[in-house]
Amino acid sequence: MYLTRFLFVTLVFSFLTTKTQAEDDEFNTQLMRATIKIMHEKSTATGFILRKNKEQKHILITAAHVFSNVPGDDINLIFRTKKSEGEYIKEIVKTSIRKEGKPLWIKHPTEDIAVLWIIPPKNADLPDLSVELLANDEMLKKHKVHPGDLIANLGYPHRAEANSAGFPILRNGAIATFPLSPTIKTKTFLMSGNIFEGDSGGPVYLTRANQQDDTRIILGLVSAQHFLDEDIKLIYGTSKIRHRLGLAIIIHAALIKETIELLK
Repeated sequence: MYLTRFLFVTLVFSFLTTKTQAEDDEFNTQLMRATIKIMHEKSTATGFILRKNKEQKHILITAAHVFSNVPGDDINLIFRTKKSEGEYIKEIVKTSIRKEGKPLWIKHPTEDIAVLWIIPPKNADLPDLSVELLANDEMLKKHKVHPGDLIANLGYPHRAEANSAGFPILRNGAIATFPLSPTIKTKTFLMSGNIFEGDSGGPVYLTRANQQDDTRIILGLVSAQHFLDEDIKLIYGTSKIRHRLGLAIIIHAALIKETIELLK
């Protein structure tokens, strides 16, 4: 009898461990599926879609300058539809961000964050990811997030896509600054690694896949990058050379949560 119980417990533990590892491994894929391309005639950017628990509605999250730089009232969102295993096709959806010139999105009072209620296409391949994944100060402390942690971001650098289905490109960098909290004061942090035009608004997240740690949290969104401008003296004037410092400016997810609470 004791042997039977031991085997049963062992099997359950093995199953749960395997399940946890699989879920952790899948977080990268889930966020890839939740990340979409935002396009208009003059620019391209990145956004990601989460669900708000109570309303069961979908929210498009991006950088506020992405919407404010759109000249008209509409943008194109690039969704994907799954046709079969390993086969996806693009689905371009025209979406209004203004009505009679007035913004339909909500902007954070001080930071570069915009959120917008959206209705995805019926057959869009989207994971069921909640806004509860957005990390606040307590979550940063609970998961011991610190400088040097390897984190990831998703985006469309210079309009580039991972494949013909329009999936985003994943890159890694490390948290490069301290302190991270309180986020109400720090507002942003730096991630080591180059970002480019088209990456704005993309999610930045942390996932750890092992038996001791079940961490899957969104840390923020890409807002901008740091440059070093160098003036070069020439015979008939001066010229300016811009150097990338390989540092991305990330706005804390706690401020994304604040913005979502302003949605009506």
